[in-house]
Amino acid sequence: MTNPGDGSVDGHLVVVGSSAGGIEALSVLASGLGKDFPAPVVFAQHLDPSRPSQLAGILDRRTELTVSTVNGDTPLVAGNLYVVPANRHVVIRDGIVALGEDQADRPRPSIDLLLSTAARSYGEKLIAVILTGSGSDGAAGAVEVKEHGGTVVIQDPRTAAHPSMPSALPPTVVDHVCHLADIAGMLRDILSGTTIEKHIDTGERGPLDEILAMVSRQGEVDFRQYKSATILRRIGRRMAINHLHTAEEYRDYLAANPQEATDLIRSLLIKVTEFFRDGEAFDFLEQSVLPGLIAAGRERGRVLRFWCAGCATGEEGYSLALLLAHVLGRELPEWSVRIFATDADEEAIAFARRGFYPPNVLKNLPEDYRTRFFEASDQGYRVIKPLRQMMIFGQQDLSRGVPFPRIDLVTCRNVLIYFRPELQQAVLDLFAYSLHHTHGVLFLGKAETARPSRSTYEVVQKKWKIYRCVSGPLPMPARPQLESRRADRARDAAALAGLADGTTESRAEEPETRRLHDALLRSLPFGLCIIDRSYRIQSINAAARRLLGVRDSVMDQDFLHTVRGLPYGEVRAAIDRTFQERSVSVLAQVEMAEGIGEARFLALHIVPLEGGVVETAIVSVENVTDLVQMQRRMQAVQSEQSHLAEELGAANRRLTDMNKDLQDANEELQAANEEMMLTQEELQATNEEFEATNEELQATNEELETGNEELQATNEELETTNDELQARTSELQEMARVLTGERRRLAEVVEQSPFQVLLLRGPGLLVETMNPRLSMLFEGTPAAGRPFEEICVDRALEAVRVGVRRAHADAKAWQSVPLRLAAGAERWLQFLAVPTHDAEGAVDGVALYVEDVTERQRASR
Repeated sequence: MTNPGDGSVDGHLVVVGSSAGGIEALSVLASGLGKDFPAPVVFAQHLDPSRPSQLAGILDRRTELTVSTVNGDTPLVAGNLYVVPANRHVVIRDGIVALGEDQADRPRPSIDLLLSTAARSYGEKLIAVILTGSGSDGAAGAVEVKEHGGTVVIQDPRTAAHPSMPSALPPTVVDHVCHLADIAGMLRDILSGTTIEKHIDTGERGPLDEILAMVSRQGEVDFRQYKSATILRRIGRRMAINHLHTAEEYRDYLAANPQEATDLIRSLLIKVTEFFRDGEAFDFLEQSVLPGLIAAGRERGRVLRFWCAGCATGEEGYSLALLLAHVLGRELPEWSVRIFATDADEEAIAFARRGFYPPNVLKNLPEDYRTRFFEASDQGYRVIKPLRQMMIFGQQDLSRGVPFPRIDLVTCRNVLIYFRPELQQAVLDLFAYSLHHTHGVLFLGKAETARPSRSTYEVVQKKWKIYRCVSGPLPMPARPQLESRRADRARDAAALAGLADGTTESRAEEPETRRLHDALLRSLPFGLCIIDRSYRIQSINAAARRLLGVRDSVMDQDFLHTVRGLPYGEVRAAIDRTFQERSVSVLAQVEMAEGIGEARFLALHIVPLEGGVVETAIVSVENVTDLVQMQRRMQAVQSEQSHLAEELGAANRRLTDMNKDLQDANEELQAANEEMMLTQEELQATNEEFEATNEELQATNEELETGNEELQATNEELETTNDELQARTSELQEMARVLTGERRRLAEVVEQSPFQVLLLRGPGLLVETMNPRLSMLFEGTPAAGRPFEEICVDRALEAVRVGVRRAHADAKAWQSVPLRLAAGAERWLQFLAVPTHDAEGAVDGVALYVEDVTERQRASR
């Protein structure tokens, strides 16, 4: 998995690659694009370099787009179709398509090179299309397209004229598989998804949350803790493909079509990886990390346990297996090595479990590794069995997964970048649980942004984000030969005809010549008979007599009536055809009707003789009974062989089906076994958690018992204290009652006193009680509980207020001079403020005495 590129140019780009059978496929695709296609399109087709390419002209007649051949640096413009020239490489940089340098190890034009350079410039705005073709060109380029966040579309291999190219792509990098006629519409739908993504992002988070909840219920992955940027792009593309315009519409469509959830999950999961990705990082593992892990594993009985989280199609996990096999060498069989490789994508896990990869996927492997650790086949390479047995693949969502215990090394590269911070921390804690027993190593890779806690991990290598776990977290996948012989006999008969040319007329006149012909005919090893146009026999040798069953003198007799058993009509027609057309007639298998016994077959060749006065023809006779019987026996044997071949073919097909079923059953059994092992590991981890939790609960129970005893003791102390408090309360109540009585008596004494007295209490000098006769001096009734300064507001009494405060503050008595009150009748009063004390001798109030000295003042005047 990797961080997708964001592209460096505006707008989208479509790159189409094909090989054998691609001209017709490109024509069909071009005809469906339409004149207003909103992106530039680049077509790359493997062509014969020795002939001028006519592809541009062919496409120009099939499409409304502007078609041009790339001859130099050409800007890419929407609505234009660019054809890559034959036998030249083409690259794309910064929105320009240009001729590239020759690379001898690539087919020309290289679709891999074209796609890889386009992916670096366009990122997620690139759409790669792979059509019919032989070989695997384009597979590696498609992987880079996925690495940078682009979209990959292939023609359905079942409908392709040559399925090798679309089939060569790892299934986990393919976004859409379409019939050829539907690809143009698919491209338009994908390109129309941009505005929909913005629509979701800006105002439809409610429906988006419902969509992710539905996917989480129907699938095995919870995407609600994933970062929203990638999620929004993928959902936008699915909405565009299904012609939906709002998130509410897509939510309802998802609810009504369960298959759409599967398609959406497949598009959301990013499944891009490769063997020994970031080779420098693996070099560091080999030189600086593995030696320590191997040394620790040797002390534990030669046991090593690795966990590759987010393994996608398995290359990362197999890379660890290859590295271990290389480092341990011949010592490997003595070790117990388990590499748990997990991913959320079940399809990717199924692909990885087979351990079979096309040749282009192994491009970064050293030749030594490819030779030692892979088995070559017609379509690719398969990881050798000992390494496959080290791997345990299983489907697992890290947001829901159970950790594997006692792991030595965890690799999780380019996975956490898609998670929100809360889920990142949860996954790091998950890894810490797996690593803390062994103080194992965590390998995140340079693209990750998550920062493990320093209390749990220490940095081993900063660039590649390699950490060592120092503590654990909280407790918590034969007939030609016969015809040749007959042709030889016909040539012999034709040669014999040369002896009789021009002699037929002279035979009656020259007996010597006729005797010569008879002698020649008798000496031939096969039957020969000369007849004229009226079917009369002119000459016949002994071999012909024997074969035809002629015993009497038959000279000048009708050949057709003399020879018994021949099919009259068929032989006559052949003789007539020979005389009429002046050509050789052949009756290859004439059956003689002889009644009882085995049938006898003759081969008759009727050859016209040229140059004589009388029209004649030679009839050669050959016994082909043995050949016919042999032919029939051969036909019977061939029929039997054909029948046996059909039965054998049917048996082979049944055996192939049974082997396939057995292989599928074995794979299912292997998958079930790996899942069982994963489940066992998870159960073991859970059991350890339960044991740890039980120990904690026992400790907690003991603490609770101790606390209970302490509480009981505290309760007894509280009961004792409560008894004391109750006794004290009773005393206080009694004291309060006594104090209340004393205050009541004091108030009565003050009120009944013949003197004018005012008692003030506390630092606030609150009125406790006073003689009623003083009410004329102070405002407000009643005055009890009010501050002295609040009731003493007469300006003439300002000196009294000051004197009372001074007496309280200085703890000394204060006496005023006679003060004249002008209100009403003239009166002179003298005030004496005496501080009062509590039991400890501290000033707790003031007693204010007021004496009427009016008479004294009058007398003194």
